[in-house]
Amino acid sequence: MTTMESVTDQVCSVIRQRILSAEYAGGEFLQEQSLAEALDVSITPVHEALRRLAAAGWVEIIPYRGSRVMPWTQEDAFEVFELRALLESHAVRRSAIRIRPPQLRRLEAIVDAEYELLNSQAFSHERQSELNLEFHEIIMAAACSRRLQRSLETVLHDAVSARSSYGLDHVAIKKSLDEHWQIVDALKAGDSDRAADVMHTHIMSVARGQPQPADS
Repeated sequence: MTTMESVTDQVCSVIRQRILSAEYAGGEFLQEQSLAEALDVSITPVHEALRRLAAAGWVEIIPYRGSRVMPWTQEDAFEVFELRALLESHAVRRSAIRIRPPQLRRLEAIVDAEYELLNSQAFSHERQSELNLEFHEIIMAAACSRRLQRSLETVLHDAVSARSSYGLDHVAIKKSLDEHWQIVDALKAGDSDRAADVMHTHIMSVARGQPQPADS
């Protein structure tokens, strides 16, 4: 029997994917009853899914009107990358002399999983985004700075992270993963300068790999 929790997870996944693919446009209102009918589920998991998505920054709940998809532009994405390049370069510089062996092992495992996923016929952007987010969160935690962590949490938020990297082609993702491995290598060597340089290059190269709007 399908549990309510799993139905809610499925509804979250469908709505996230439709937002990423622009099927649900920024500023569009999502009504619970309409969603429940379209997804052939009861209204309860839809209500819970929208609550979770609001907490993760995908939608904002407007009383008496519904849940509105948070707008997202190319300018938003590039600004996020610029902020991340500055903050995460500093974070990885600190992490290079503070990171612990279990954290390094987890980073290596994540990169291995990312390569495996990329080369799989069952590639999932959602799963890739989850692995990428965990990679950067581990480095953020290893920096051991509460102030820096609070600043980075805003630009590494679930929705922000996913929407910033959605649409990259295979070549761009492969380049990004190669840079992940270079970052891990620099961290293992305790080379803070190299780690910071690669992190900055990595984030801005992802920014440049973003798909452009059709009218650009």
